[in-house]
Amino acid sequence: MSLSLMMAATISRSVIILHGPIGCGANLTGVSSAVAAGRAKRGPAKEPVIWLSSNMRQNDVIGGGESGLRETIRYADREFRPEIIFVISTCAPNIIGDDVEDVVESMHDEVTADLTAIHCPGFKSRVVASAYDSFYHSLIRHISFEPEPYRGFTPYDRSDRRYEPAQGKRRYEKSRTVNLFNATSINADDECEIVRLLGALDLKVRIFAEYSSRDELRSVSEAALNVSMCNVHDDYILKYLEETYRIPYLIEGMPLGTRATRAWLTAIARFFGREEQANLLCDQEENRLNGAIQEFLPKLKGKRVLVGGGVIRVAEEARLLNERGLEVLSVRAYHFDSGALPVYEELAEELPEIPISVSNQVFEEINQLKRHRPDIVVDHAGKHGWIAKAGIPSVNLFTPARPFFGYIGEYALLKSIVFHLENPSFSQRLSRFVKLPYQDSWFERDAFSYIQQSDRV
Repeated sequence: MSLSLMMAATISRSVIILHGPIGCGANLTGVSSAVAAGRAKRGPAKEPVIWLSSNMRQNDVIGGGESGLRETIRYADREFRPEIIFVISTCAPNIIGDDVEDVVESMHDEVTADLTAIHCPGFKSRVVASAYDSFYHSLIRHISFEPEPYRGFTPYDRSDRRYEPAQGKRRYEKSRTVNLFNATSINADDECEIVRLLGALDLKVRIFAEYSSRDELRSVSEAALNVSMCNVHDDYILKYLEETYRIPYLIEGMPLGTRATRAWLTAIARFFGREEQANLLCDQEENRLNGAIQEFLPKLKGKRVLVGGGVIRVAEEARLLNERGLEVLSVRAYHFDSGALPVYEELAEELPEIPISVSNQVFEEINQLKRHRPDIVVDHAGKHGWIAKAGIPSVNLFTPARPFFGYIGEYALLKSIVFHLENPSFSQRLSRFVKLPYQDSWFERDAFSYIQQSDRV
């Protein structure tokens, strides 16, 4: 629910209705601040994250909460006049069987906003990435992906030759337009870097779906190619757009590091017949990058690193860091699904000896830190306090504060790692005065000793 909620909160001129107990919105304060920072870096007009709750209570859980949801939808439309209303269907209404989809369908003509529902009760999925599918499914069900006639474009009248130049221009722009699908972990600087690189190949780039407006979403079908920036994030909507609008798509991992960035760019360029130009561009960018990072490489060589976080990003980061001379001790992915297999097959070929675990458990990570004593940890936000208490410096796997994609991203990452290697005093001092809440006997055991083996496939 939290991940679906975060994606919906980025949509411009929208209102979120949490259908459930009011406590389900407890994390919206943090979400609101993150969205505000994201909007500020991307430049859209400032606007608050507006959210309401149907405020289900004991009687609603017993008798049903559909009437309260209807009233909340009417109030949201009347009070805020949004372009889109997202109904977030949480655990409680799904347990008791509220027909949220029927409420949405029956109220379309009552409200001026586009109305849709995101079905994301946590108990229905064991894979966090299904949150992306839930969000995109809500758009597919009730939001148009086509421009409005006479607003987004002028319909072509073959009997009137005056429209031919405008239609020709529209077809030409569509033929060189790439839709990029972003994620919360992909910040504005990452988007700027990718737009810069694709722009150098004379391609027009649109970015969806986070931080988009309703009118921008209507232009999704006006593109020649859809490109995902994460193997597990966008496959659901990309397959839909291919089936419905005949727009082909590419899923090529993340452009993290020189090799991955080259492979990612040339795959896109190949579609447009510009592979030669893309390789020349990559040659130029790599030469600039290699010159810029020369001062970092001696400070990185031989340093031991543990990488943890999002399933695609950690694999690509491990390959990048290994290429730049660091010794990768372990990779910890927070979840796993089949979409990540191509990236991990490449990682297994390059680093066949390192352990790869699927876990976000702090107690396992602290065990690994105590056992292996890496020089630096690259990990997901939220873990760095624990890592510091273990006396080890760490770097965010991603952050809105700096880029990670492309050539600028690699430079910024390596620079940050060097900075934290040279300035470890905070974690070293903290570890002397803070005791971790684990018995010494835990550190004598294998980090994954609680995992039970199963013969089931």
